[in-house]
Amino acid sequence: MYGKVKIPAALWVFVFAAIVFVFLNSPNVLLSIPVFLYLPFVFRLFFIPGDANILFWGLLYQWLSVAVQMIYCSMFGMSINDLFRGTIFPAQLMEYTNFLSIFGIYAFTFGIFLAVRHIKITIPESIWDKYEPRKILQVYVLISLFISTFQVFIWAFPGFVQYLFFFLYIKWGFFLFTFISIFKRAPDLKLFLFLVLAVEFIMGLSSFFANNFANVLLFSVISYSAVSKKITAGRAALFVGAGVLIFHIAVLWTASKTSYRTYLNKGEINQSVSVSREEARAKLLELVVQVDDKLYESATEDLINRVGYVQYFAAAVRFVPARIPFEDGKIYWAAIDHFLVPRFINPDKEVLDDSKHTNKYTGLNVSGMNKATSFSLGSFADAYIDMGPYLMYIPIFLFGYLIGIFFRYLYRPTVWGLILTGPFFLIINVYGIDTAKALGFILIYFLVMVATRRQLRKTFDPMMLKGNI
Repeated sequence: MYGKVKIPAALWVFVFAAIVFVFLNSPNVLLSIPVFLYLPFVFRLFFIPGDANILFWGLLYQWLSVAVQMIYCSMFGMSINDLFRGTIFPAQLMEYTNFLSIFGIYAFTFGIFLAVRHIKITIPESIWDKYEPRKILQVYVLISLFISTFQVFIWAFPGFVQYLFFFLYIKWGFFLFTFISIFKRAPDLKLFLFLVLAVEFIMGLSSFFANNFANVLLFSVISYSAVSKKITAGRAALFVGAGVLIFHIAVLWTASKTSYRTYLNKGEINQSVSVSREEARAKLLELVVQVDDKLYESATEDLINRVGYVQYFAAAVRFVPARIPFEDGKIYWAAIDHFLVPRFINPDKEVLDDSKHTNKYTGLNVSGMNKATSFSLGSFADAYIDMGPYLMYIPIFLFGYLIGIFFRYLYRPTVWGLILTGPFFLIINVYGIDTAKALGFILIYFLVMVATRRQLRKTFDPMMLKGNI
């Protein structure tokens, strides 16, 4: 069950060392205390040795949304406020908004924990013995090929596209199952697995969005952590190396993406790909090679601020209630109401526009749908706008509790529990997503899985179990 693991001494040493480093190197020491103490907090509540730890990794990824800017500034001896001086964002409010954000993450995390704390989470080893890793790998390849093809056609069904799109998230559950099964029961297939993942990574490079190749790396790290019950110095170095590699790739993508996307859509204001995969990958390679030290440094800061995303929340703090009064729950209730009636029943339902919402509550006038761009305000900022700086933690806590209930309902200590809840790593990160969309993501995925899980198991179990053809 969750909440039973002992916090290792090495983690406490790391937290203490990190806070001391910030104390000696920058003015962010007060902020660093709750930021770094979150690590043992989430470890204690959600880490289970030998498990995929989807909730743990998802919450840690969300923690980066608040922590990364403070860590970056501390490394260079800056105040978190200094990062945005001379920009359109309120530099003087960054530290305050970071405090609101990190305490919100504590509330969100505790809400999830209260909902899932009694789940029996470990899958018995005897269950893994029932499945044939070679067949699982074959099924994963088929699913991956089908999803890659199907993504092109789902937009022909606008009333159902969001349901079909979130159904495709199931791929990442099969990814976890395949990776862990091969490492547990068929190490001779590792080479074939890595070849498949390499092909997926390369194919993802021809996409408009980074997540098409980044998710391969992220889920590989999560999967490997599940089969590494004991963290040795060598494995710790491997995880650090993987993190550095992912960060390096992310910086190169950030440095190249604007020119790359312009090449993909031939200058049109849309998010389509108008060139072949081979042309796209060749262009991306050309752009990456041209990244020099100055561009790399600039892209690093851009990436930090893209992942961090606290600045939009700070802009809302400046604007509300000075220009617009607190909404008294209007935003969260509107988000719930938006998804009570599906679009195929009410095709005239308002289209969600993140940038329009952001502009209303920040006054920033960021570009939106007319420029094929989107700037979200985030569900934590929405909670602040609704309830103010003291009561905002109530809807954030309830949001976390709702996600925990959905996870608890879908999870069973079987491989299908892993498959169905694996995508929670992606949809649990709600900090930088507007409330209506964040709620919609998790609600739609939950409803789709509830409706299809029996058929999924009936269809794919015979294809993966031992002794079946």
